[in-house]
Amino acid sequence: MVPERLTAFEGEPEDIIKAAFSQGGLLASKVGDFEERPQQLEMALAVWDSLVAKSHLMVEAGTGIGKSLAYLFPSALWCRQTGERIVISTQTVNLQEQLVNKDIPMVADLLSESGFDLRYSYMKGRGHYVCLRRLKQACEDVAQTTSLFVANAEEKAVQDIYELAAGGSWDGDRERLPSPVPDSVWSMICSEGDRCMSSKCSNREFCFYQKRRRRLEECHIIVVNHALFAAHLAIWNQSGGHTGLLPGYEAVIFDEAHHLEDAIRDSMGTEVSPGRLKRLVDDTVRMARSGAIGKSITREGIRRLRDALDNRVAAINSILEDLNPVRSARKDKARLRDGGSFDPDIIKSIREFGKEIQYWEDFDLSDEERFEVSSLKRRFTALSQDLTSISNLEGDGESHVYWAESIEGMRRGHVVLKKAPLEVGSYLQETLWSSLPAAVLTSATLATGSSFEYQRRMLALEGAGELILGSPFNYREQARLCIPKDSRGLDVNSLPFGDYIAEKVLEIAGMTDGRMFVLFTNRRSMERVAELVRDRVEEKGYPFLKQGDGPRDALLRDFKDKGNAVLFGLDSFWEGVDIPGDALSCVVITKLPFPVPDDPIMEAREQVWRSQGLVPFIHYSLPVATLKLKQGFGRLIRSKTDRGAVVILDPRIATKRYGRVILQSLPPARLTFDLDDVAEAVTRGRR
Repeated sequence: MVPERLTAFEGEPEDIIKAAFSQGGLLASKVGDFEERPQQLEMALAVWDSLVAKSHLMVEAGTGIGKSLAYLFPSALWCRQTGERIVISTQTVNLQEQLVNKDIPMVADLLSESGFDLRYSYMKGRGHYVCLRRLKQACEDVAQTTSLFVANAEEKAVQDIYELAAGGSWDGDRERLPSPVPDSVWSMICSEGDRCMSSKCSNREFCFYQKRRRRLEECHIIVVNHALFAAHLAIWNQSGGHTGLLPGYEAVIFDEAHHLEDAIRDSMGTEVSPGRLKRLVDDTVRMARSGAIGKSITREGIRRLRDALDNRVAAINSILEDLNPVRSARKDKARLRDGGSFDPDIIKSIREFGKEIQYWEDFDLSDEERFEVSSLKRRFTALSQDLTSISNLEGDGESHVYWAESIEGMRRGHVVLKKAPLEVGSYLQETLWSSLPAAVLTSATLATGSSFEYQRRMLALEGAGELILGSPFNYREQARLCIPKDSRGLDVNSLPFGDYIAEKVLEIAGMTDGRMFVLFTNRRSMERVAELVRDRVEEKGYPFLKQGDGPRDALLRDFKDKGNAVLFGLDSFWEGVDIPGDALSCVVITKLPFPVPDDPIMEAREQVWRSQGLVPFIHYSLPVATLKLKQGFGRLIRSKTDRGAVVILDPRIATKRYGRVILQSLPPARLTFDLDDVAEAVTRGRR
């Protein structure tokens, strides 16, 4: 007699998928609270069709559909049928880990009963893994400097990691260390592309990063993040399609696809930072002191080298501080408009340092030392090229944009200069879409209204199929959307509007017994309102939490555990937060999340669009705000039993013509202009 599970994999693939997603089907046997959802099945069938037809597809999958299983099951079935490999790319580590630790193992277990061994793994960027060669170097440096002294915390961290790496129970992944490691330590020992000896490294056989890459060759499904995929794409393009970070694949599924454009742009950007300068100086001096080079250079020679490097770096850091946007314009970012930021003599001296280091190759060097010298030469050359590009503003306003960014406010030495391309669509068309047989892009927020036009235009994804699937949740019954009538006529960019936000936060907190998110678009606004309400919120008995007061994950744990907290958050709390149940019953949106008009990239792109006859507000700002607002709204209802309210304090959504466009894109909650309805909705939702 044929086992029942085996018969479930007989027949046409479409029929197998339909049966799997039905009540009592294969997935129900693994998911305890499985519910048959027509939207989930429709998405699964669409993904299957895209894979088989070798086509591109965009899917907006509303909250609660279960999109991960909707693309995983047909993908696994496709791997079983074709033997081909598929890459799944996500934005967040949380989703990456959910896929690898929960969802894919469940699907693999199901397919194993049909006799198919679905092999899968994840891959993170090189910087997530320790480099054994650099770790050994760091330990040797520690031994030389602390033989007569008690090791400090950073030196002890290096020694602990070395012992852990030698023990065999750790896979080299920073996130899997038993305790956090400071960035200053990790930067000394992590794997870096320009520091990798590749096949010439004596540690290659044991290299954690290379072992992970070798494992990928055996896999049907590889899970990566957008940043790693973008890095792979860049290397693949530079090599003319001969090599990359990932083995060959026939299909890619981009989850959290609304972040793909930014990830690709970041991978194509350049930056000059104090940290980059310091690492280059430290590595050069360390090289001058060690091995054959150290035996050939006197202490006085090393001191002069260090002084010369420090002088150049000090000159560059002084220029960085002069460009500090916080000091000059009281904002975090400012576009660079005038060329000539750097004295050509400074750039020339950096370039000449690279040439002078070349003489070190005349010493009797080991293969490792020779590689390190070559690496330093390349890094000095790259730095001089980047400084030249930024100083000359090459392609500014046409293909690229340049700006200064303050990472930590007014603190000296924390200004970074950046360069980024204005558009990535043509790059994606040339390097990805034209050669990738099958691609599925999915997210809960890809469309504005019923149109994918914005994402299609930004990603140059012409000809892709489209599918919009609404949420299975009953928003009419589960949620209220309130736009308080007393907000009409207020100027959202004025100081009095901050007072209004504070007043409403206190009023709503009393109605909801805390249990609320308050989402901001601007740090200064958040800090000002927090100063106004913190004590009064806590006097009411509601714990007050604010982004920046602790790690994001710790704040979310506190919010869930306390059960009646008020949390103030910025960008990272608008999405990727899942708090079902009573702990979160109200989400307050303080202001419509339009892009900052003087953001350097936004400003430069607007100039280009206007020259093309486009209206930037319609072309870009409105779609971006709509998608972001949908993400913020999506924090509220996470299950079929959740109840609550979203309150939008920005009156423009009710008074401006474009407000209707935004409202039509939001989930169909019952609209009200009376805050008393919020109290009623939240009270009705308590269990």
